[in-house]
Amino acid sequence: MVANLTPRPGHPAEADLGKKGTSQPSGASQRWHLLSVARQVTTRKSLRTCGLYSPEGEVRVDLTEKGTASVSGLHTCGSKICPVCNARESAKQIHQVERAASKLLTGRGCSVMLTLTLPHQRGDDLADLLDVLQAAWNAALSGRGGRVWKGYGRTHYLRALDYTHGVNGHHPHFHAVMFFDRLLEEDDLYWLELDVRGRWERAIKRLTGRDCVRAAVRLEHVRGEEDGVRSVVRYVGKSLTGALLDAVWSQSKTTGGRTIWQILASAETNAHDQALWRECEAGFHKRRWFVASQGLLALGEEEKEEDQEDDQGEKESLVTLSDRLWRHLNRVRLVGEFLSALEQHQASPERWSRWRFLCDLSVVSPSEDWTRLVSSAGLQREPLQRL
Repeated sequence: MVANLTPRPGHPAEADLGKKGTSQPSGASQRWHLLSVARQVTTRKSLRTCGLYSPEGEVRVDLTEKGTASVSGLHTCGSKICPVCNARESAKQIHQVERAASKLLTGRGCSVMLTLTLPHQRGDDLADLLDVLQAAWNAALSGRGGRVWKGYGRTHYLRALDYTHGVNGHHPHFHAVMFFDRLLEEDDLYWLELDVRGRWERAIKRLTGRDCVRAAVRLEHVRGEEDGVRSVVRYVGKSLTGALLDAVWSQSKTTGGRTIWQILASAETNAHDQALWRECEAGFHKRRWFVASQGLLALGEEEKEEDQEDDQGEKESLVTLSDRLWRHLNRVRLVGEFLSALEQHQASPERWSRWRFLCDLSVVSPSEDWTRLVSSAGLQREPLQRL
């Protein structure tokens, strides 16, 4: 123990950091709160240990240009049903899609946003529905079906898996974007919809014995460089992130069923949602959430080295802390409070200085008793806004 670094009476670290919380949790604190819930209810070891420790012994926290805390140096699981890893990977994919779309929607290029769903009812097994969804895609948009789209000038495509759960049970569906090298006419769209609708409905009938409603297949024609790219990014982003922030923390979004993150948010205290979450874990295991045609994402990586330099310049390194302190913050669920304090370090400098003191202390004296020090510093976890 380094005695002269122990908080002195009257030092900022002695005060209660929990008194200056925010009414709305930040993006980073939301995700880490959901991860702490996932660790309690998951059946997967990889998710249970995600973000808990640093193989290098130190954790660095930066502030992005948008003011969001970014944590690096941690062991991660990389799963799409991990709220932290999902946000990191989805941000990268959305950025690639944005760059690619901006190159494909110039001049006479256009795209068609295609939503494909299937009839479902309460009691259906999620894994079975996902198998049907994939098989119907293969039947409707591969082989002959795919050649029809290519005949109209399709150059690239991407497909994202989306999911909600409502009164009729599991509702997985695809959001796809087809890119064309020419502008489509109304007649083109009519025949494309007629073809894909017929193939999709026949495949679903053959696979499930059920009839599709008309809304099972929806097409939207998108053109224009700025508006088109914005529409594509919004459409794909909703699927990739599962509306991670809006659906969980906004009470205004109540239609269309709950997302996987809303289910997770209450799984720790609700036995029904805990069972539902585990169904999702089993059903989504080894599923492909995002598929793109060969070469599409490469269009978004042409300036990779330049982007990496820009990304480094867009981050402000604020603090480094020891692995032992980070583990303790996870154990007592103070990570969200810590990251919120970091994001508000300019608005509440005194509050942040108390956290900064403990982080600096943890680096020079990693063997400190953090249970005692955090407790003696008056750090109390402030409950996050009710879901």
